[in-house]
Amino acid sequence: GASRPAGRLMAARRLAVVGGGISGLAAAHRLLELSRERGAPVDLTLLEASSRLGGVIQTTSRDGFLVDAGPDSLITEKPWALDLIARLGLQEHVIGTQDQHRRSFVARRGRLHPTPDGFHLLAPSRLLPLVATPLISPAGKLRVGLDLILPRRRSGADETLGQFVTRRLGREAYAGLAQPMISAIYGGDPMELSLLATFPRFRRLEEEHGSLLRAMWAGMREQRRQAARRAAEAEAADNGSAPGQGGNGAGSGDGQRASGARYGLFASLDGGLQVLTEALTRRLPAGAVRTGVAVERVQRVAGGRWRLDWDSGQEEVDGVVVALPAPRAAEVLRAQDEDLSRRLGFIRYGSSATVSLACREADVAHALDGFGFVVPAREGMSLLGCTFVHRKYAGRAPAGHVLLRAFHGDRSRPLGNADLVEATLRDLESLVGLRGVPLFTQVVRYPDAMPQYGLGHLDLVAEIEERLAAYPGLALAGNAYRGVGVPDCVRSGEAAAEALMAAPA
Repeated sequence: GASRPAGRLMAARRLAVVGGGISGLAAAHRLLELSRERGAPVDLTLLEASSRLGGVIQTTSRDGFLVDAGPDSLITEKPWALDLIARLGLQEHVIGTQDQHRRSFVARRGRLHPTPDGFHLLAPSRLLPLVATPLISPAGKLRVGLDLILPRRRSGADETLGQFVTRRLGREAYAGLAQPMISAIYGGDPMELSLLATFPRFRRLEEEHGSLLRAMWAGMREQRRQAARRAAEAEAADNGSAPGQGGNGAGSGDGQRASGARYGLFASLDGGLQVLTEALTRRLPAGAVRTGVAVERVQRVAGGRWRLDWDSGQEEVDGVVVALPAPRAAEVLRAQDEDLSRRLGFIRYGSSATVSLACREADVAHALDGFGFVVPAREGMSLLGCTFVHRKYAGRAPAGHVLLRAFHGDRSRPLGNADLVEATLRDLESLVGLRGVPLFTQVVRYPDAMPQYGLGHLDLVAEIEERLAAYPGLALAGNAYRGVGVPDCVRSGEAAAEALMAAPA
């Protein structure tokens, strides 16, 4: 390469990102960062079919209420979104949850009961709260205890989340606790979701400890030890007896945990998550963004370049990130690779909808002293769950008011907006004693927006990635592959950008 003329070295690579959701924005931003870091100029275009960037992330402000229509939280255990926020200089906008309200509820027979303290998604880390809960019968509790003596599974094969929980803890723990919690995250049926693609940690815990309960208890003991160590270090630092801490090279790892501890399990931004997508949008070069452009085809042409076609035009680029939902990516890439397209088409999607309700505190009988509740499928309600937004994060509602955000899954599809609001009000009247007419309601629908990682999903993704390796200059990003949350989307977009920049120019 040394014999190439200097002018050739400095020629900007033309790169495109198709899709302007959080994954596409993260990809575009990372391309620009890498371009600066490596002194490798890029000419960037971002094409988005709708009229705005940000995808499902959308925050609206109305009458003193701040409403996140899509996701409202970042899980702090996954560092990629918080790392990006730090690089954007937005740290002072990060807020943690209001931990004085840090508990949740589960619906049972039309009433809300506190989730047993220490119950984490699939399994309990404390026994006494589980023994005391009315959410599971005495026989169901005994069945949970059998986990301590049941043999561990010998096969490494995938199984569904529902099969895993039922096998280890029994049907009652699954139906009353695990199912509603998982459905509130993925919007789907845990009996159809892959364990290895969603919560592989629980399989590892079974393999290492032979029992979920023993694993969770060991985790709690380790957490307590770490908390005690941090408290001792803080006290020593206050007493001036620990000079020079953090110069030992351990800072980065501990800083990761500290950020998690500082914000709790979830964090958000003071102006809603749209603060993040707006900051990313502002970083894009003038003229780089084109909205209202629905790319129909991405195909390799002579010289290893890529041609993007849409109804009113086309463009040739040196590399492209396709940051679209898998079914759309399948359509766009069909002409290039039928096999890749078919595999992308195997990734199933579910629909969801949120109904946000602004109400007067006096119109709700329940104290709403938690972050929200989930509803088991067996309750036969329209809702999957509801967040008490004003309790979870400060600054979301004016004093004397409440902001509720109800979640619906696939069953919301055939209902019109008015019917969906009516079904929500009916369920909330029953569960939290909501009376009167809300000050306003906001319905937002996400048709086919929630990927459902079925059995064998990771094998399918490995096949897609293997197929993609034949096409340097083409990368995929989004929530279809290795995680559905905002941090996962950021990681996916940034990884796609890195793959593109590593491809031969």
